[in-house]
Amino acid sequence: MSKVLDKLRILADAAKYDASCSSSGSKRANKGKGLGNSDGVGICHSYTEDGRCVSLLKILFTNYCIYDCAYCVSRSSNDIQRAAFTVEEVIDLTLNFYRRNYIEGLFLSSGIFKSADYTLERMVRVARELRKKHNFNGYIHLKAIPGASDELLHEAGLYADRLSVNIELPSESSLKKVAPEKNYNDIITPMNYLSDEKVRYQDEKKHFRQTPTFLPAGQSTQLIVGASPETDFQILHLADDLYKQQRLRRVYYSGYVPIATDNRVPALSAPPLQRENRITGSVDIY
Repeated sequence: MSKVLDKLRILADAAKYDASCSSSGSKRANKGKGLGNSDGVGICHSYTEDGRCVSLLKILFTNYCIYDCAYCVSRSSNDIQRAAFTVEEVIDLTLNFYRRNYIEGLFLSSGIFKSADYTLERMVRVARELRKKHNFNGYIHLKAIPGASDELLHEAGLYADRLSVNIELPSESSLKKVAPEKNYNDIITPMNYLSDEKVRYQDEKKHFRQTPTFLPAGQSTQLIVGASPETDFQILHLADDLYKQQRLRRVYYSGYVPIATDNRVPALSAPPLQRENRITGSVDIY
């Protein structure tokens, strides 16, 4: 059990940089008569489709990653402690936290190990077994890995309440500079596929009542603020396009957290939180 707890501390801490699940700590001490004990590791607060606030187990499947994105703490060249869960460990953690009433669902992201399909297949297996084998009806948010196959994205949409593909940077030129292994097409393509599939399922539901639910809480994404030279206007203009064209439910903004000296990103002394909050609070971009 101590080995799993060590993994939990590493992979919950690494997941805190993902803003597409609004995070806040939760602490519940065992007074001697209850079951379990939570010190807040990996627990965050988020919101369901109908506006309810829920507590989620927020973790990475692994922080091993084949990519070397300059803005990411899990990048391949960063000298950090690495860990990876098994499918069974994520399922057991989710069920045990849920039974103790610490959480109501799961937020599962991951570094990319081996390939996009290899990574997403394991994340989908977690969701599928929770739903089908354990009859888990809690909230599930999965990261849809850019570059993964349509078949895996489709299966993810059948088991997860929400999927998110992080666009990360506001322009393709900036993405190529700080994350050379990534490209905009691999990010936008799954967004479009999931958006079209959701519409297709909604249309089928009008004619066939037994049509399964697909991605009921829709899609979200994350934009990093301050890691590239784009203006607030450019960021908000992109967000407006994502809302209109990809039908996203939420665009999250995350102030760039300086990780290590790298000439591909600005040398900031602290995350630009004021700018992040200003963009988040903006409503009218024109």
